Amino acid sequence: MFYLNYFVVFSIVGWMLEAVFRSVKNRRMINPGLLKGFYLPIYGFGALFVLGGHVILDTYSLPIRSLFYLISLSVLELITGAAIEKILHVRLWDYRDNRFNIRGHACLRFSIYWMLLATGLDIALDLLIPWALHVYERFDFLIDVVLGSIGLAMLIDFIVVMRRRMSERSGLADQDTARWRFIQIARPLLEHPGVIKLKDFNHHLGKSRLDHVLDVSWKAFRISQCLSLDSEAVVKGALLHDLFYYDWLREGPRWHGIRHPLIALQNARQITPLSAKEEDIIKKHMWPLTLRPPRYPESWVVCLTDIYCSWRDYLAPMVLFCVGRRKEWLPNETSRFPSYRVINNGYLLNVEKVSSRPGPKLGGRSLNILLIDAQPRALPFTKFRTLTLPRVAGATPGKHNVRIIDGRVEKIEIPSGMFDLVGITFSTNNAPMAYEIVKKAKKTGLLTVAGGTHATAVPEEVLEHFDAVLIGEAEGGAWESLLKDAELGSLKRVYRNAEPPDLRNLAPPRLDLLHGLYLPIYPVEATRGCPNCCSYCFNRYIHPTYRKRPIDEVAADVARADSRHIFFMDDNLCADRKYAKELFAALVPLKKKLWMQMELRSAEDEELVRLAAEAGCKGVFVGLESINSASLKSVDKSFNHTEKYKEQISTLTRHGILVGGGLIFGLNGDGPEVFTQTLEFFNTSDITSLAPNLVIPYPGTAFHRQITNEGRLLNRDYKCYTGYSVIVQPERMTADQLEKEYDKFNQEFFSIRNMLSRFRHQNLPLRVLPYYVVFNMAYRLPRKAKSRTHWAELG
Repeated sequence: MFYLNYFVVFSIVGWMLEAVFRSVKNRRMINPGLLKGFYLPIYGFGALFVLGGHVILDTYSLPIRSLFYLISLSVLELITGAAIEKILHVRLWDYRDNRFNIRGHACLRFSIYWMLLATGLDIALDLLIPWALHVYERFDFLIDVVLGSIGLAMLIDFIVVMRRRMSERSGLADQDTARWRFIQIARPLLEHPGVIKLKDFNHHLGKSRLDHVLDVSWKAFRISQCLSLDSEAVVKGALLHDLFYYDWLREGPRWHGIRHPLIALQNARQITPLSAKEEDIIKKHMWPLTLRPPRYPESWVVCLTDIYCSWRDYLAPMVLFCVGRRKEWLPNETSRFPSYRVINNGYLLNVEKVSSRPGPKLGGRSLNILLIDAQPRALPFTKFRTLTLPRVAGATPGKHNVRIIDGRVEKIEIPSGMFDLVGITFSTNNAPMAYEIVKKAKKTGLLTVAGGTHATAVPEEVLEHFDAVLIGEAEGGAWESLLKDAELGSLKRVYRNAEPPDLRNLAPPRLDLLHGLYLPIYPVEATRGCPNCCSYCFNRYIHPTYRKRPIDEVAADVARADSRHIFFMDDNLCADRKYAKELFAALVPLKKKLWMQMELRSAEDEELVRLAAEAGCKGVFVGLESINSASLKSVDKSFNHTEKYKEQISTLTRHGILVGGGLIFGLNGDGPEVFTQTLEFFNTSDITSLAPNLVIPYPGTAFHRQITNEGRLLNRDYKCYTGYSVIVQPERMTADQLEKEYDKFNQEFFSIRNMLSRFRHQNLPLRVLPYYVVFNMAYRLPRKAKSRTHWAELG
């Protein structure tokens, strides 16, 4: 442990030296190196060289040790720089402008600098080591925990950065080409019965042996491409490295770990001729259990990749088990490339890439469907599961294969040859992103279908980019009709339900298709639509009537949830108070924590609020919109009574329910004074936090038509329709005034002083403070950035 601590300490010290040197040189703060943390491992390794020289060469004079440091540290710098450039095509330092340099990775001048630093450390070690050991004896446990945690963070940081850089180096944008090259090499083996037979044997925690060797071969193939190695030998050797036909956990020879490479080699020779490299890969993939190390670089790549995949197959399920998501492991692993199910259903069916539209030949066979939620990468505390695409997947007939990509948590890729149809849902501000995605999809010959709010609002615009549009809700027959036409090659341009679908006996949402790291919050739907008709809101167009699901079905959804936290996706859960009361009464025995949206006037019903609290309601979001009655009237929301806001909010907080409110600035009737009035009003209320937005004229709404007719629409760029940009020319102030006052309001309302002042004013228990902080940060951080400029990564 001493050497690990020593390594970590000098990695941190080296980072400090390098950061100061580079920051002073460039006159701005620079974080040196590839890693994100405050450490540079090369300095840690250099310090280990010095420690070794100090101990091993102790009998030699200081000049001899200095010469050793000059040579060893120069070699370390040369090898590290050359390896990083070879593997990642990145230069972390460049000495080509210095005299006496070796390919820019090492030079005489800096070698002398390192020698002087190392010699100084060598001299200081006689004083530092006794002092360090004295401190360590007194605080050994604390030092081990702190430095061990930093060392673990360094390792994780290194793995994450290397994986990302390797992906960038190998060309994620060219991922599809790499997959087809991999299939081209692997196809003869993947069509051989002796290899296919591996799918019948479990290997790691329920994962088949065939999926394991595919996993190893794919990852080793990508690494071999980066290192310019023999990719064919890597793929063949990796696919055959575990070619044995017994359950190694329950049967087979003794000393399986040592003997199975030779068994696999004998079986592989009966399937295909093997080169020397391929035999070495199979025979030595279990090193160091096999005493002789791998002979070729390709063998090392497969060996280390196999170790990584094997450990991950055991550790990942354990981590998922700790967060209550163990059952997601196998579906996640077998629903994406390179699992045999995915390869067999897509790539092996096509010798060449798909380049034409699906036609009548699709009739009668299952479709491979890719559903994409076109959204940018989300902030960590907004990454919760939604029901939009899982509901569509649930409404898909069972014979079809469905995959979901959520742009908030994962990279959006459109691989050719694997899918027949891609469906994309998106909102107005993400329309440009969706149009870029569909452009890539059409290049691969896919049928493209759009759905969601923007597609429902302006189908004519969307049809300029997509083959078809699904207007409104997918359930009720519209989605099934679309899929039948897609099978027959006779896709219509527009699909919609004649009547809003009945919410009884809805197919359960396919939440199992959502991959990625989400917050432990379970989404549930009890109602759809809203009986109100606010002119700025698009909800009434996509959900034309207010409908309710049977209470027993909703309760069953909550009961089967894999989390204690339940979020109701409903726009207005308590619009029907009688229904809401019955629902809350049914949820009381389940002892869950509920989060929901509701209209604030529902808080006038004390019994409703009490039942909600007893059912476990911890927080609600309410649409306040404005404290200006004239502004509310201008958007048909006069049912909100501003004079009752404080009393209604107090009723909720008195029952332990936190309240987040939505505000809209820039409505007709708003003047510059509305910001000060709003700040004073809510600073003296029991509101937990606010989500202040600038008014958005969503296409398809009555408000958009009004603003357009009046010539007050300032911006038609959909990327700005986030609520953080001025789009509408206000009536009683200039656009610059509106933007300036909006920024000032956000800064003052979300200041630490203001937040703590409101918390003290409300006399809330201290245990609520974490929720209080999260509520405020969740609304503040996106507005601080003013817009979500970080789009989803497109492959």
